[in-house]
Amino acid sequence: MIELLDYVLDYDDNFWIVNNITDNKYKGYIVYRVNETGKYNHITKRYYLKDNDNNGIIEIPKLYKKVFKPRKFYLENKNNLEGIWKDYVNCLNEIGISDEDIGIFGSYLIGFDISKDVDFSIYGKENLHKYYDNVNYIKNKLNVTSITTEHINYQYDKHKVKFNESCDLKEIISRNWSGIELPNGVLSTPRFIDINNQSIPKKQGEDKLITVKVIEGIYSAMLPRVATVEYKNDKYKVYSTLWKFQSFAHKGDILEIYGNIDEKNKIIMLDENKYYITYMYKSKTI
Repeated sequence: MIELLDYVLDYDDNFWIVNNITDNKYKGYIVYRVNETGKYNHITKRYYLKDNDNNGIIEIPKLYKKVFKPRKFYLENKNNLEGIWKDYVNCLNEIGISDEDIGIFGSYLIGFDISKDVDFSIYGKENLHKYYDNVNYIKNKLNVTSITTEHINYQYDKHKVKFNESCDLKEIISRNWSGIELPNGVLSTPRFIDINNQSIPKKQGEDKLITVKVIEGIYSAMLPRVATVEYKNDKYKVYSTLWKFQSFAHKGDILEIYGNIDEKNKIIMLDENKYYITYMYKSKTI
């Protein structure tokens, strides 16, 4: 069974990441595309460039060569981790997150050398809360920081061209409370996965601009990204598949959202870069 953050190798030897599951369809995009000017992959024995200009989120090929599983890979390779990454997973174990609930995704999973960082996935809502309750302990023990102003500006300048000009992208990036930034400027952000609810509803509303108040925001740090908001005196769920929208909602935020609004099913969908969030009031309470 394919899960979120699994990787798929297609028959052209391109690597896909599974970004969302909608209507029983696995969707994502190519992250590494075959290119002889790129870096070497130890599994396919070919060269690749990272595909930063993907053509949107689409259904992954139904026929493929191989699926790469983050949790399986982590269990097989935990003892190969060194330095800060070994210390990091030891901290996760120490706060009560078991090895069975940890994965490694990203380039290391699919056969590339570790060039900067290791990307970790953490599974289960209960483990999101364990991490949140202990995030300062983790950062202090590892002698790392939260995302810095310099890195926020770097990420914003790199990605702003992909988003609507009205999107408060810099504010969203700054809300990355779970990421750890090393003294050399490398940022590693764990991705939390709701293993019991990996699918998102089918989009079937109307695109429009609305104002909402966030009732619950902590699960916007998970995949799928979900927040509960109040709109028209009723509760709605906001879903986003946008990678940069991690932790976009804090309890008490007042948000102006341009998205796909399904008033029948009380769902707000943010799954294309044309959609955006503007913060009318910024809450400090996650």
